[in-house]
Amino acid sequence: MIDETLLKKIYYPVTVVWLLILLSTTYLYIRQRKSPVIRYRSVTLSLLMVIGNALVTTLYLGREPTINQFPCFLSLWISSVGIPLWITSMAGRFARLAFLYRVSQAKLAVEHQEHEPHCVNIENSEKDDNSLPTLNENWYFKHRNKFTTKYMLKWIGGAVALQVVLTILVQIFTTKFRISPMAAGNCLIGWEFIPIYSTSAIYVLVICPIFLSWIRGVEDVYGIKRELIADLTLGITAFILYAIFLMLPSLEDVLLKFPAAHWSVVAFVLSHLISIVLPTIDAMRGTRQPKVRSNMATFESILEDPQQFEVFKRFSLRDFTVENALFYEQMMRFRVLCNDQEGGKESMSNQVLLEISSIYNQFMLQGAELQLHVDEEILNEIQYRFQAQDISPDIFDKALAQVRNIMFHHTYPRFVREGQTRLRETGI
Repeated sequence: MIDETLLKKIYYPVTVVWLLILLSTTYLYIRQRKSPVIRYRSVTLSLLMVIGNALVTTLYLGREPTINQFPCFLSLWISSVGIPLWITSMAGRFARLAFLYRVSQAKLAVEHQEHEPHCVNIENSEKDDNSLPTLNENWYFKHRNKFTTKYMLKWIGGAVALQVVLTILVQIFTTKFRISPMAAGNCLIGWEFIPIYSTSAIYVLVICPIFLSWIRGVEDVYGIKRELIADLTLGITAFILYAIFLMLPSLEDVLLKFPAAHWSVVAFVLSHLISIVLPTIDAMRGTRQPKVRSNMATFESILEDPQQFEVFKRFSLRDFTVENALFYEQMMRFRVLCNDQEGGKESMSNQVLLEISSIYNQFMLQGAELQLHVDEEILNEIQYRFQAQDISPDIFDKALAQVRNIMFHHTYPRFVREGQTRLRETGI
């Protein structure tokens, strides 16, 4: 038996250091939440994973020096909340990634529709429900309210609440894990853990693989898919190793030095490194990497060349910014339409007015199928001009300028980096 004093000298400092790392890196992660690298990772769900991680790792590390005196009910309750919280939050991130990519695919399919202006009353600014049938028929888009963070929080809360109810039932009938008088000791196994083992097995071996099938064929430039697969693999591996270590008597001596629960600690530490630390470093680097040689001239050449722009537009699918490329494309067609027109807004043709209305309904309205994420000030100005009937061909110029700026400073550098990576991989 390892001396308890020695264990305290090892485990307590390790627990404190780990918590400091966990909190500091999570704080930096939150600070970078406006970066696309972080934003598309579903910040709220990632934070719930961190909370579940902190609960479980602190328990498993902090209790070790005094395992024979540690309150049994704390081991039961913290595990029953922390593990489902981590797993269900990960499942939610799988669903969010599938949603982002599949909806972006549907948005890109808009180019296959005929680019005809839709007859809409500008005064009422109502969206044409018959526009863009590709999006309306897309299952993910039709059920987009079910992929919001708010909706997923309800499911996660329900899953954790179910686990809490099961644990309450266990607490009623158990004597080994009773709260009063408090039971303590080496109570790491027992029938009381059957609910948490069973639900964890269902989440990891059934539910998460279902979501894994959802992201088959999904590609993203941020490495989110790779990250989630790594998290799932770590969770399954830790669960299997934990079960093996507990069930094999021949490993009893090993358990004295490396308890079975520590496989969960290893998995959670690696998961935090992959899901929080590395994305934060990537976000902090931003687009200021010296290896990326990008300038406005080459960017403009891509925008002006139809074939190059097509490649860039398809890249934006994996960057989750396809609506920016589609807006730019439609604005270029709109400007061609306006080139033959002379005079001010009083002499605008019906075709121009209808095209302005179509662009507004597709890209500017709150909840629009291709809603742009530009400054609220710009959107408010456009909406005000529509309400005031101050319609002219330059109404979207500020939005177009900002979209070009976003594409140049965010999407384009990643586009260039990917091209450089492919060249290195092919040895050119």
